Amino acid sequence: MKQQSFFSKVAVDMFYVQLKWSLWFLSFILTAHIIMIIVSINTGNPLGDFIFFSHGSSKIYMLVIGIISAYAFLTFYVNQGITRKDYFIGASLAAIGVSFAIAIIATLLTGLEYIILEMTNLPIELDRGMVDTVIESSDNSVSIFLPKAIVGSSILVHSSNWLLSMFMYTLNILSIYAVGWFIGSGYYRFGWIAGFGFIALAIAFIVIGDLLWGTDIEEPLSNWLPFTSIDLPLYGSFLGAIVLIGIILGFIRVITRRVTIKM
Repeated sequence: MKQQSFFSKVAVDMFYVQLKWSLWFLSFILTAHIIMIIVSINTGNPLGDFIFFSHGSSKIYMLVIGIISAYAFLTFYVNQGITRKDYFIGASLAAIGVSFAIAIIATLLTGLEYIILEMTNLPIELDRGMVDTVIESSDNSVSIFLPKAIVGSSILVHSSNWLLSMFMYTLNILSIYAVGWFIGSGYYRFGWIAGFGFIALAIAFIVIGDLLWGTDIEEPLSNWLPFTSIDLPLYGSFLGAIVLIGIILGFIRVITRRVTIKM
């Protein structure tokens, strides 16, 4: 008898749980952005709009919940009798849904931001061309572990079209979610020592994703590569990002296919 598939239930459940987390996350980012708007009004310094402002933080957030997916959700669903395959398919669909939801909400809030600023004539300049750095380190020690692809929002500089920006935002944070899920799955199956190898591979995935969007690789990684950027047409970047996400998900499926569940 063919076993009943429950991946749709997993997808819906995980989507709603992670969406609740995401709404709390976005509320904190929105509060921070409002504070930065007040600071910008008083200082006259330009500020990135909300979709730009939230992008770097969203990637770190998606990295974290991607790791949680491997530890919390995998154990829970398999212990409930859900197959590893159904968990994988459901979790993948939920990740896509959450990525779109965050990007759509960020885009709508950005549109509302422009409307309010235009109606109130507040003396503030929204500029995506500014360098938005979430984490800075003078000796680049931080960037070894958190590359620019995670802590920067530079890919949105390449688009002034809102629809394109939303899809770029979606694919970028989805790829980071997949990276976090990949790291968590590696640690879950192989333990802490082998897990460091998964971190190294994850950084490689992040760097590749960064290059696909035309972002320059900064030191110290640029010292190890014969090139610092790749110039692709926009459709090439989109296609490359989708293929990269598919490759990472493929690795996750192989890792979790016969993984022993921790009680």
